[in-house]
Amino acid sequence: MKYGIFSDIHGNLEALLQVAESMNRYGVERRVCLGDIVGYGPFPNECVEWVAEKSDIVILGNHDSVAVGRESSEEWNNYNAQRAIEWTRNVLKPSTIAFLEKLLLTTSEAPLFFTHASPWSPAGWKYVSSLDDAVDAFSFFTETIGFIGHTHWPMIAIMQDEQSFRISETLFYTVQPGQRLLVNDGSVGQPRDRNPLATWCLCDTEKMTVEIVRVAYDIGKTQDAMRKLGLAEFLINRLSEGR
Repeated sequence: MKYGIFSDIHGNLEALLQVAESMNRYGVERRVCLGDIVGYGPFPNECVEWVAEKSDIVILGNHDSVAVGRESSEEWNNYNAQRAIEWTRNVLKPSTIAFLEKLLLTTSEAPLFFTHASPWSPAGWKYVSSLDDAVDAFSFFTETIGFIGHTHWPMIAIMQDEQSFRISETLFYTVQPGQRLLVNDGSVGQPRDRNPLATWCLCDTEKMTVEIVRVAYDIGKTQDAMRKLGLAEFLINRLSEGR
């Protein structure tokens, strides 16, 4: 089975549509969204509508949770993120809210596990941003491959055994017997690894391979839409800088 795993769309419809075309070209059979469909970007309702229609599995992200009032953004230390989520909350359609309200924090489909943030605290929205974080995370799921988002930074962490862990030097990996992986699929709508191309992850469970796929999209189109809506210039500029 070919899975297309993607997350952190953040209202960037142009990036999402190009990722969708890329998944089609790769012959993806099941689409899994790991959350943060909304927040930051200019098209939250349209992105949720696409995800709701086209995805087989959808996980709740922290921006999705705040947008529908499950929790507050008061603890966020990013003023631009707070402003953006307030704008998002005000423009969400009832149908969008209803869809986001029913999303779960984790799920699995053997041999795969899915969540938005750290497996050890899915509702705490902790980041897995280092090898040490990944080592801890492996203890909180039993499947062969765990998929996360949240950091906007693609990563493949490898568990050889309980004493041996490493980060893959490439963004393509074949699981060897006895190994387990923790994979961050990067971000569709707001990459932060200094590469502005959208990302998603192809997982082939027959070949037991994972690959982070980069996709070009019309960044200027999204930026123009954000400017017309009066969204923060910092958020607009970061798209072309991949940060």
